[in-house]
Amino acid sequence: MLNRWSWLALGVGAYLAFTLSSFPAGTAYAWFAPAGAGFSGIDGTLWSGRAAAGSVANLSLHDVRWTLRPLHLLLGRLAADVEARLSDGFVSARVSASRSRVALSNVRGSTSIQTLRGVLPVSGVRGDASVALDELELETGVLTTILGELRLAKLEVAPFVPNGSRDLVPIGDYTVKFLDSDGNGIKASFADSGGPLEVSGTLIVDARRAYTLDGLIKPRADAPRQLVDGLSFITADPDAEGRRRLTLTGSL
Repeated sequence: MLNRWSWLALGVGAYLAFTLSSFPAGTAYAWFAPAGAGFSGIDGTLWSGRAAAGSVANLSLHDVRWTLRPLHLLLGRLAADVEARLSDGFVSARVSASRSRVALSNVRGSTSIQTLRGVLPVSGVRGDASVALDELELETGVLTTILGELRLAKLEVAPFVPNGSRDLVPIGDYTVKFLDSDGNGIKASFADSGGPLEVSGTLIVDARRAYTLDGLIKPRADAPRQLVDGLSFITADPDAEGRRRLTLTGSL
């Protein structure tokens, strides 16, 4: 049988469920508008609603929809299933947030790299990007965990050697697999999945957003001469197997 505390918990849960099911989403947003985000055309309830347009961290969104998971409130967390359209794609995820932590799971999304220019340093890059992430966590705004996969397709970049041309150079398709980093930034492996270059390597981004990319690149037999010649300017001399090492460091 349920004791009085169990009945009390059920009563509190029922009260919260009723309150959230009818509380206007527009009023909740006016009271608790999150920093770094803005939305308009809000309707529905706090439990289930939508926003016609918005932006998060300089990423424009529209037709944003959410469904709250009220039982998480009993644990002191805000959790919801969220989906939104991008200018040329979509994103969806299960989001859970507390005072200092934001966790996303079942993240799915697809868009063009150009759409991400306000979020990532991708100037001079063109192509398509899709993600399937199992986990993504931030502690006090710092990325601590990311697990899953990123696919880049039809990737084009600025010429490796400036030649006066504004034409981008096609370099193929790639898969990036994010690995367990024990809560210390980003650790990933990457490899080509087709195109003029045979590529493999690793990427590490620490908590201060300093990155180290280390890769091996080998032109395939059908690689354009412009691409082959350009590699000699940005990579070390080829090894016995014809692979060239590329090492990049910097800060995001």
